[in-house]
Amino acid sequence: MKLSATLDTTSLRELREKREALRGVELFSYSEELRSVMVSPVLTCLPDDTVKDAVERMASKKTSSIVVVGEDDEPLGIVTDRDIMRRVVVAGKLEIGRTPVSEVMTEKPLSLSPGDTVYRALFLLSSRGIKHLPLVEADGAGKPRLVGIVTLRQLLKLRYPEPMSLIAGIAGAADVETLARIRARLPRLAATRLSRGSRAYDVVVMLSLVNQDIHRRAFEFALERAGEPPVGCCLFVTGSHGRLENLLLTDQDYGLVLADAAEDRLRAEADEFYAAVAETFTAQLETLGFERCSGEVMGTNSMWRKDVAGWRAQLEHWIVDQVPHLGRLLTVFFDTAPIWGRNDLFAAVQDRAFELLDSHQGLLRLLYEEAGSHRVPTGLLGRFLTERRGEHRGEFDIKRSGLIFVVEGVRILALRRGIRETSTLKRISKLVDGEHLNADDGEYFEGAFRFLLHFALDSQVEEAMEDEKIDTYVNPSLMSSRNREMLRHSYKAVSKLQDLIAAEFGELVV
Repeated sequence: MKLSATLDTTSLRELREKREALRGVELFSYSEELRSVMVSPVLTCLPDDTVKDAVERMASKKTSSIVVVGEDDEPLGIVTDRDIMRRVVVAGKLEIGRTPVSEVMTEKPLSLSPGDTVYRALFLLSSRGIKHLPLVEADGAGKPRLVGIVTLRQLLKLRYPEPMSLIAGIAGAADVETLARIRARLPRLAATRLSRGSRAYDVVVMLSLVNQDIHRRAFEFALERAGEPPVGCCLFVTGSHGRLENLLLTDQDYGLVLADAAEDRLRAEADEFYAAVAETFTAQLETLGFERCSGEVMGTNSMWRKDVAGWRAQLEHWIVDQVPHLGRLLTVFFDTAPIWGRNDLFAAVQDRAFELLDSHQGLLRLLYEEAGSHRVPTGLLGRFLTERRGEHRGEFDIKRSGLIFVVEGVRILALRRGIRETSTLKRISKLVDGEHLNADDGEYFEGAFRFLLHFALDSQVEEAMEDEKIDTYVNPSLMSSRNREMLRHSYKAVSKLQDLIAAEFGELVV
C-alpha cells in the first residue's frame, strides 16, 4: 500500500534547501556503521593450512592479515604480517611449509559486529594496539559468522582522524581526574567542529560516543576498586546516552543487568557487590560533570540494578500490573543501549521487553497520551510563545518543547512496529524502509529534528565559549530572520508528526 504524505510541502522545501546550506563541508561521520566501510569477503584459511599457504594468499591479495575460520565461517584466530615476523621468522620456525597456521595465529581475536560504529572500531584498534578487526554476526542458529574486516589504516583514510587524541587519552587514563580533563575539552571540540561546517547531528553523535567511552573507563575504575566480581554484568545507558543524542549538558541515566546466580547466597553477594560499584561509579560520574538523574535512573537504585531473572520479573510487573508512571518507565527502558560487559545479558532482557510490548499493544497509548499532551511553542501567525517572567523571559526551552516531541513521536511509531533502533534518525529510516512512514514525511521529520538539534547545540556551544551557564533555552528574537523562519518550519513539521500519531491512535483498538 502506498503511504500518502501528511507534510506541508512548502515547509519541506524550505527545510531541504536550508539543510544543504547548513551542511557546509561534510566530514566523515563517526556514527557510520562498519558494514558500510568493511572489506568483504574476507581473506580466510583453515587452521590446518600451512603458514606457507597463508603467506602466499596474503601476498596474492596484497593484504596484511588472514582470518582463520572453522566450520560455517566461525572465526578462530587471525594471522597478521606482524605475527609471521614475530612467531615464524624471529622464533626460528622456518619450516613454513609444514607449520599449520593454528600454531602461529592469535586465537579468539577481538571483534565487533557490522552494526557497531566507526568510532567504536577506532577506539578498540587504538586502545588495544591492534591493526585488524574482524566483524562477526550471528547466523540463523546463533553461531558467530565472519562477515567482514576493518583495519586501522583503512579507517584513518576516511578523511579525518580527529578525536584520536581523545580516544588515546580515555584508554590510557589512570584516574577520574584525567577523564574530567578530557571531558572538559568537549565544548571547544564541538565549537571547532561546528565552525568547520560539520552537521550538528554528527557532532552530537561524536559527543555521545566520547561520553560512552568515558563511562566505560570510569566503570572499570569502580570495578577495580571493588575487587573480583562474583558474577558478570552488563552496563547500559539510556535517554540521550542510549540514543547517541547527547548535547553538552547531560545527566546520569544508566542501569546494570547482572548474570543470574544459582544460589540465593551468591545472588545476594552479587547485588551487594554491584550496589557498591554503582555508588562509586555514580560519584565518579558526578565528578566528571554528569549530574545525578532526578528520576533516580541509576544503578544505585535497585530498580535499575537486577539480574536477568529480576529484570524479566520487573518488566512483567510494570507492564501487566500497569504500575504508576509506566509511560515514563517505558520511555526510559526502550531508549537503552549496552556499552560494557556481557551484551547477551542485556539482549535477554530486551527480548523479553519487546515480547511483552508485542502482546500488550495498548501500552503504546500511555506513551501517546503523554506525548500528545505537548504543544509546540508557536501561536497565531507563527509567533513564538516564550517565558513571560524569570531568568528565561523571552526564551523557550528548545529541547523540552521541540526536540523531545520528535524523539517521543518517532519512538512511539517505531515501537509500534517492533523496531529496536534507539537513534531517532535511525528509527525514522527504519520506518520509511519498512513502508510504515511516507518517505517525504520521513525527510520532513528528519529535517525538523536536525534543525532543532542544530539550534540547541549552537546555543550551548556559544554559552560554553562565553563561560555562561549551559542550558537548552533559546531566544528567537536574537536569531536572524532566516533562522526564525526555519525554526517555524521545524515546528510545523513537529505538529504534523503529532497529527500523524493522533490519527494512528484514533484507529487503535485497545
